[in-house]
Amino acid sequence: MKTLKWLLALCAAAVFLAGCTSNSRYQVAVDKNTALSQQVTDLSSQLGTLQGKYDQIAKVYPPREFASLNDLTAWLAIDKTSDLPPSGTMEALYSKALGQQAAALKDGYVISVDQEVISDQFYFVFCTTVIGGQVWVWDIETDEPYQPIGFGTVSTGLSKQ
Repeated sequence: MKTLKWLLALCAAAVFLAGCTSNSRYQVAVDKNTALSQQVTDLSSQLGTLQGKYDQIAKVYPPREFASLNDLTAWLAIDKTSDLPPSGTMEALYSKALGQQAAALKDGYVISVDQEVISDQFYFVFCTTVIGGQVWVWDIETDEPYQPIGFGTVSTGLSKQ
């Protein structure tokens, strides 16, 4: 009977000790848990930053048409290109138009820049866009959109706002 008690005590000790771990192993597990918790916090922060950047990109990409003439007119009123001093050369005017095109793209809109040269002293530089299949043109120094005569309906394949 004494042998049975010792055997029972030995089995109980083995079961009890099997579930235990040393202090050093416990500390390693706690340190790993702390490190993983910090990584989760860092990744959550990075995710928030990336989500903010994605939201900014989604506002302007893919570029789109203006939804209406009112939207174009409102955008032109905000854009400061027409407030710049008048350009004295075709190159300066064209450069100004490219600046307006870049500003529109930054805001998520597509506009084109075009030029018509009659002579060295007589030329036009203007911007165009398509709204609802209709071409609209404006002089970048006046910001007054108009529809040119003879242009038909076009399709850009872009979405409207």
